[in-house]
Amino acid sequence: MAKRRRRAAWLVMRVANAFFRLAGNPVEAIADDDEWRSWEVDCFAMLHGPAYGAGVNPEGTPVVSVLPGGDLSRLLGTGELRPRHLAAAGLELRRAHEFHSSYYAGRWSHSDPHTGNFLFDAATGRARLVDFEMRHHRDLPEARRHADDLLVMLQDVCGRCERDAWLPLAEGFLAGYGRREIVASLEPLLRVPRGIPRLWWAVRTSWMSRTELIGRIAGLRESLGRIVGLPDGDGCGGPPRAIISARSPARGHCLQ
Repeated sequence: MAKRRRRAAWLVMRVANAFFRLAGNPVEAIADDDEWRSWEVDCFAMLHGPAYGAGVNPEGTPVVSVLPGGDLSRLLGTGELRPRHLAAAGLELRRAHEFHSSYYAGRWSHSDPHTGNFLFDAATGRARLVDFEMRHHRDLPEARRHADDLLVMLQDVCGRCERDAWLPLAEGFLAGYGRREIVASLEPLLRVPRGIPRLWWAVRTSWMSRTELIGRIAGLRESLGRIVGLPDGDGCGGPPRAIISARSPARGHCLQ
């Protein structure tokens, strides 16, 4: 599958980056085409190789294998998204966070892991991360980058699910992720801001009303203690066996 950008993508991304700086969003869209091609191919190969390949064709276009499954955004949009789907996404994000990145001189992070960037294979119950057009600021601490990845998914789900579905879905995702110290560090991030940062939250949460959003986020903050207190799956911080049975593969190679 070839991945192409529109001609004006560089301009759109530069405008987006200016907005991100104003909103205090600690990410950047990769505006330079050469940098993006390298990052896209390297990230895909790191997470999904060697079973699924990635490279650049003679025209200079990134080409990646087609992964099985459909994106979680479709399930969220139709009301079919369940905690087990998000638990699988959480486990995949945990696995991805174990890979080392030379760019960060630490463990890797995605920076934009919303439901549309996870593919779920119903035949295997496996979720996979895709689309690598953004990245966190290089100087952002590793734990903060990982917590921000969790926040992105939670914002997306919060803004698009029914009220009664919100906490079970959020808890399923965090339980699947399973790293207590990162889940616990979410608490100060779960505060609906004002000003320009609030505008970015509005985008991420599909323009949900402030009153409804504050109520949902407050409910999640209250449940964090229970989530963090879940028993480890393997005695060393792994996801609970009751939620996830698959094991995370070992840490991978460095990204350049």
